[in-house]
Amino acid sequence: MEKLNKATILVVDDKPANIMVLENLLVGKDRVIVSASNGKDALTATLNKDIDLIILDVQMPDMDGFEVAQILKSNRRTRDIPIIFASAERKEHRFMMKGYEEGAVDYLFKPLDPEIAKAKVAVLLRVQLQKKELIEKNLSLQKSALLINNSADIIGIIDATTFKIEEINSAFTDILGYGKDEAMGTALPFFLNAEDRNFVQELGKNTKERLSFETRIYCKDRKIKWLHWKIVFKDRKWFVNARDITEVKEVEKIRDYLATVVEQSNDAIYIHDNEGKIISWNGGAAKIYGYAENEALKMKIWNIIPEHMQPEIEKIVNSILEGKEIESLQTKRITKHGKIVDVLLSASVITDPGNDHKSIAITERDITEQKKADEQIRQLNTDLRNNNDQLEVSNKELESFSYSISHDLKAPLRALIGYSRMLEEDYKTKLDEEGNAMLASIRENGTRMSVMIDDLLQFSRLGRKEIEKSEIDTESLVKKCVGDVNSSMMNKAEIKIHSLLSAKGDYSLLSHVWTNLISNAVKYSSKKANPEVNIGSEEQEGKIIYYVKDNGAGFDMTYADKLFGVFQRLHTKQEFDGIGIGLAIVQRIVTRHGGRVWAEGMPGEGATFYFTLNK
Repeated sequence: MEKLNKATILVVDDKPANIMVLENLLVGKDRVIVSASNGKDALTATLNKDIDLIILDVQMPDMDGFEVAQILKSNRRTRDIPIIFASAERKEHRFMMKGYEEGAVDYLFKPLDPEIAKAKVAVLLRVQLQKKELIEKNLSLQKSALLINNSADIIGIIDATTFKIEEINSAFTDILGYGKDEAMGTALPFFLNAEDRNFVQELGKNTKERLSFETRIYCKDRKIKWLHWKIVFKDRKWFVNARDITEVKEVEKIRDYLATVVEQSNDAIYIHDNEGKIISWNGGAAKIYGYAENEALKMKIWNIIPEHMQPEIEKIVNSILEGKEIESLQTKRITKHGKIVDVLLSASVITDPGNDHKSIAITERDITEQKKADEQIRQLNTDLRNNNDQLEVSNKELESFSYSISHDLKAPLRALIGYSRMLEEDYKTKLDEEGNAMLASIRENGTRMSVMIDDLLQFSRLGRKEIEKSEIDTESLVKKCVGDVNSSMMNKAEIKIHSLLSAKGDYSLLSHVWTNLISNAVKYSSKKANPEVNIGSEEQEGKIIYYVKDNGAGFDMTYADKLFGVFQRLHTKQEFDGIGIGLAIVQRIVTRHGGRVWAEGMPGEGATFYFTLNK
């Protein structure tokens, strides 16, 4: 009760002389004067002491009086403390109005009129102390006065030791769904989740006269709601008032989330008033324009608009204030360091329903690098078109060269083979055994060279053929290729086809891949007693891996890199027939499909060839 007879006044001013004047003016036996020289100390004092009145200087460094008042009025504990602004400057009507908007109840102008200052302080203290006395009297009311059943808040009495509910109003049922008979005699922790249950039980050890806290609480249907509790502790009882703040919590959650998104955005997001003064500035804006938040809040938007563009932007701002929304408008801005950047502007008006003040919310992405990239892409597309034209010319030249090979080179070969056959027929008896062997060798090598030219031409054509992709039933394609191999080769093997996944590709080109791999597997396993070929597939990381495995001759992995080269062979023609271009064709086709091909083997134990295609 002694506290109610003494009033605590907090004087906030960055000038010690001003504080001394007010202390001397307001000192009294029924008053306690507390002082602070800056906004931070003022906030600390209000949280640590029971303040009845604040006299707050408007002009202070770092944090001015308006900012301090705004913070105080946003805090549940301090928002009801009356504030008198003291100011030697800013006596204009609009600044006084701003002070009242921030929660001031009155103004004192410097130099102070002692009588007016004393009178204003006395009146406000009397009203404040009367208010506190009224609260104290209300807290001492009997149980029946506290239980107001028509209240939207939960009101009741709880034993502070056992936490059993002794009295409760109908709002408990309205909010949580439990009937009064279910609540009476039940301990409050029963309705709370585990974390809040422990928290409330710890509060039971607290003997403070007033408690204020928030908890989550289970409804009868097991939904969770948030309650804000105000507790009066008296005679080992909790006189409780609990308000449903579930919707407020949801709004706060969304607001905090949106605030986080805005602050962490790489885009410049800021708000300015109808006079162009910047009132909000996020990290993206600081990053793009180089101005820190505290710098930007002292600026107007014209600081970031090139001078020659300001008349144009002013027209745009006016149109936005009239209700027009701007979306994805390319424009330019100037940074703190004078660099001109290209931005994409989106903006709309925000109206404060309380005073019809209009502000403009702006989002601006820095697209300077994007525009450079777009220009590079345009140049690359031009270069690509030029390269395609050159490639088309090269292809025509290659086709002409291929035609020359197939006609001009093969014609002498055909003559060579034909004349050797004629010599053999007409002079076989006149030549000795060595001469006949030479003729046979000439004919055999000429024929082999003709086949190599045909295969080389096929390799060239397959490399230039346009790929026409479609969904391929791989199992059906492989069965057809197996049939072709079996009908064209003397060698036979047991071919087992396992699960084969479908893929996208060129049917004709992939037929060459499968035919080459299967015929190789059959050929190189032909000298085994029980030749066997296994074909299958599996999926890994979005790719399909196909394999053809045989139990044949195999190869030394040291020379695996030579397998896919043109005319590269790891076995002699006496061991296995062939000229060494089939695997080169396989690699070219698979590579053009965006896949890769490789092989694993061991001499005498067989080989496995793999290739990948897109799913």
